[in-house]
Amino acid sequence: MANTSSKADRRRRFKYVRLGLWLLGVPLLLFLGSWQLQRAEQKRIWLQQLDDTPATTVTGALERLEHYEWVPVQLEIELVPLKVFLLDNRTRQGQVGYEVVVPVRVDEGSWWLGSLGWIAAPPLREQLPEVELARRWVRVEAVLSRPLQSVTLAESQIEPGWPRRIQSLDLEQIREALAMPVEPLVLHLKTAVSDVILPRERIYTGIEPERHLGYAVQWFGLALALSVWLVWAGRRERHEVS
Repeated sequence: MANTSSKADRRRRFKYVRLGLWLLGVPLLLFLGSWQLQRAEQKRIWLQQLDDTPATTVTGALERLEHYEWVPVQLEIELVPLKVFLLDNRTRQGQVGYEVVVPVRVDEGSWWLGSLGWIAAPPLREQLPEVELARRWVRVEAVLSRPLQSVTLAESQIEPGWPRRIQSLDLEQIREALAMPVEPLVLHLKTAVSDVILPRERIYTGIEPERHLGYAVQWFGLALALSVWLVWAGRRERHEVS
């Protein structure tokens, strides 16, 4: 009698497990597959935007930025490297360094942030690289975007002194440090403006769309496999009971 009761309890628990997998497991796997498909489409659009013909006027660039994430541009800007920010934890080919960010003036009025490229870090953490830049007007090829959000575990994201090491592009802190109304816009330069600062060859948009599609297929495959197993397990249990 006790053995029969124990089997009934196991069947009941297994039934609840299957029900939980139907209600939570399968929908979760389908959601992850759909999310990867959305990411693949987003990356495809980003890459298409980066291949567009560059905007050659500030007005044209801003109009396109209302609808795009990335806008290739060819503009004349004024480098104002009086106060230099060093965005921390940027690597290039396995070497640790910083992303050099300075205020730039466009259209002889608006202030944006200019991401000039990568610079190697000195051997010691307490040392900062020397950034020697002259204030001048220069025509550059770049990509315009909004500041990218980043996560940092540092309590203080900005350090004293110049050049100033920062952990993320916090616009409020940067505006306070510069004491000027910087627009929430970042120019990612592809034109070299210094011998020691290496401009980016391409804008990093994460993994390629094809890999997102591969992940989507994996999640959908797991959802299908789980569904097939749940159907099989349910039929087997009914067969054993009968």
